[in-house]
Amino acid sequence: MNHFVEITDSKGQYIANPPITEISIEKSIKNLADTSIIKCVIFNFNKHIEFSDSFDDEGSSENSIYKLYKRGQKIKIHLGYNNNLLLEFVGYIKEVKTDEGQMILECEDELFQFRKKVKNKTFSPGTVKNILQYIVNEINPKITIVCDYDMSYEKFTIYKADGIDVLKQLQEDTGADIYFKSFDSGKIGERTNFTDLYGGALVDTINSATGLPSLYADLYQKKTDSTKTELHFRMPYIKKNTDNSDCDYSMQHNIEASQLSYRNTTDLKVKVRIVTHSKNGERLEVEYGQPGGEEFEYKINRISKKEMEKRAKLEFDRKMAPGYDGSFDAWLIPYVEPNYSIGIYDSDFPEKDGIYNVDGVTTIFSEEGGKRTVTPGIKLSDNKK
Repeated sequence: MNHFVEITDSKGQYIANPPITEISIEKSIKNLADTSIIKCVIFNFNKHIEFSDSFDDEGSSENSIYKLYKRGQKIKIHLGYNNNLLLEFVGYIKEVKTDEGQMILECEDELFQFRKKVKNKTFSPGTVKNILQYIVNEINPKITIVCDYDMSYEKFTIYKADGIDVLKQLQEDTGADIYFKSFDSGKIGERTNFTDLYGGALVDTINSATGLPSLYADLYQKKTDSTKTELHFRMPYIKKNTDNSDCDYSMQHNIEASQLSYRNTTDLKVKVRIVTHSKNGERLEVEYGQPGGEEFEYKINRISKKEMEKRAKLEFDRKMAPGYDGSFDAWLIPYVEPNYSIGIYDSDFPEKDGIYNVDGVTTIFSEEGGKRTVTPGIKLSDNKK
């Protein structure tokens, strides 16, 4: 198994890789942004590893390798077998830590761009689309909004907040999936054969994980286009294709280990409570479901009663859908990510067979190899093979 990490500065100049010992990537519908943690060696025999900042020997200067990496540098992570690598993550370095004799690069997907202050503003009333457009205009007006839900607020206030803080509040209020999609992140999940792309020139470089020589960096970067940028605000499971799966898993074939327990909701009783406050501070509630069972409460900003009822039903449907609790471990193939529809099959318990939504995926690469831990969610369909 091989890996390849591209790191570039604000000018698009390539920065060579440090010696990487572990890569982890976490993606979940419950989190606003996907994240990655890269652990690296920075000491050799108790001395800082030095790196030449020039591709040529003449005129090069030496730096402690950890000084090359800074907040805001763009990062792409490729993982795969042999030289057939898959783009797994696109984002930015959020923080560089040098603790316990190693360097840790904490990375966040392209929503990192929304970690900028936006001007205070009150919407009274306001829609989700209005608020999103305001944030985008503050951050980057070239970003296109893709929104299939138009919830209305009686009042929504932005005060001393970053753009990402506003997005988090919208996600908490609506339960929507919010993600950023560009030319680069739109390629996540696609496979690139570096041997074909560069005629074999990168094979040794990738295997040794020393980074992409600057000789080839310009060639690679010319193949990208940063003009397509979209901020997606999508309701989960809406217009979901439940007839076909994106990939299939079998308990007897390609699941290495399972920590799953099947959740049958036939006799389940659930009540969902949505809570907000009026302009006068009065507590307002909407309930949906059956009494005598488990209760769930969600506190949100001030919205209409009609919108509260829609949110309550959405959460109720989520809780009442059968599915799996827990997770299972698999290999890097097939590729899977949150909101994929996956088939899960078990010849010992065929009644559990069906297509499930994916809630989360954690991918880990280390000296021990690669592994995906997949967390399935609700059962979308009883569709059988």
